[in-house]
Amino acid sequence: MNLIDPNISIMSKALTLRLQRHGVIASNIANADTPGFRPSQVSFEEELQKSVNSKKMDKVQSVTGKVELMDDGVPRADGNSVDMDKQLSSLSENSLTYNATAEFLARKLKMLKSVIS
Repeated sequence: MNLIDPNISIMSKALTLRLQRHGVIASNIANADTPGFRPSQVSFEEELQKSVNSKKMDKVQSVTGKVELMDDGVPRADGNSVDMDKQLSSLSENSLTYNATAEFLARKLKMLKSVIS
């Protein structure tokens, strides 16, 4: 828990969850040609938002990403249902959001450092 600024804890947790999502999307892309493979997704936004709204920072740190199987579309003849366009789009969106959050966190820490020194 961060007593100076709770936003630091929230952004840190969001980065951890985005990193988990990135790994799942990368696995989906890597298995795009694996017969019978079904892609997964990580969901956490709703749970993270509820924990932030509760104003209890210990709840923020307990949020976990829920990994669920999902189908991108109609499975091919080999049973694989990975849609590369959807996965690449998800990867791009997740990367942009991760980088933006990391930048906000870096600026927040820089600001706190300048206040302290």
